[in-house]
Amino acid sequence: MKSIGIAVTEPQDWTARALYEAVTRAGWSPFVFRLHDVTTRMLGETELVSGDMDLRSLDAVIVRDVGGGGGDDTEGMSYRFDVLCNLDKQGIKIVNPPLAIQTAANKHMSSYLFKQQGLSTPDTILTSDLDKAVNVVREWGRAVIKPIFGFKGLDIHCVVDDESSKKLLNKHLKRRGVLYLQRYIPNPGRDIRVFVVDGRVSGAIYRNAPPGSWINNLSQGGSPRHCPISPEIEELACGATRAVGAVYAGVDLIEGEEGLSILEANGTPSGKGIFEACGIDVTVDIVRYVIKEIDE
Repeated sequence: MKSIGIAVTEPQDWTARALYEAVTRAGWSPFVFRLHDVTTRMLGETELVSGDMDLRSLDAVIVRDVGGGGGDDTEGMSYRFDVLCNLDKQGIKIVNPPLAIQTAANKHMSSYLFKQQGLSTPDTILTSDLDKAVNVVREWGRAVIKPIFGFKGLDIHCVVDDESSKKLLNKHLKRRGVLYLQRYIPNPGRDIRVFVVDGRVSGAIYRNAPPGSWINNLSQGGSPRHCPISPEIEELACGATRAVGAVYAGVDLIEGEEGLSILEANGTPSGKGIFEACGIDVTVDIVRYVIKEIDE
């Protein structure tokens, strides 16, 4: 039986389990593994092993998650991506491709690509000069500071032109070495998460911030609600997915006075929120795409 690997960090994650079930229902054999647990053996012939499975025998790998790269995990993160790249070189279909996951995770590069493709995205500045950062906050009135490599809405702050914000900017500059700032877009207290698979929108949700917060991520207490798919939503979300080179992506849009803007694209998104709000299982679309590619 043909087999599809599912690379996860947490095997009981909703999307990981949904991918397992989707692969099974399609009549294929799923193999769930953690990239953290892969052993590379270079003893004559090179082997990539997880448990008793030589990963080179897989027909494809769907990447649900690669794992965080914080703290002292820099080499671990690099190794996990190397494993995906080496499997790709062996001719195994990797979805999403490693480069797409890396590009989407890098807010600097993805913002650059959105601009290059003429896609609407908030004004953005990256600088290692505190005075320049303070001046741009003064010019904009309000800005959002984010880690370039961040996830789940963590460590995001809204800053204004005052002394406490300057201290916060200085603190983050010393810790990160560079500041990533975006102009704050006044919005209805929500953003839009759009799930794209193979050039089509599978579904979209509003993510409403919890009371007393302006951060909409579901992992930070946001609540999902069905969002109708307009031509503008489809055009921006599909454009952002193409820009980062992804097969599937969770694209975050913000509603501003002048229309929608792309905040970011996630190359390893959860499908749980869209399933809960819309009843749409996006993992079925992902698995269908992978099987189509293998069969061709």
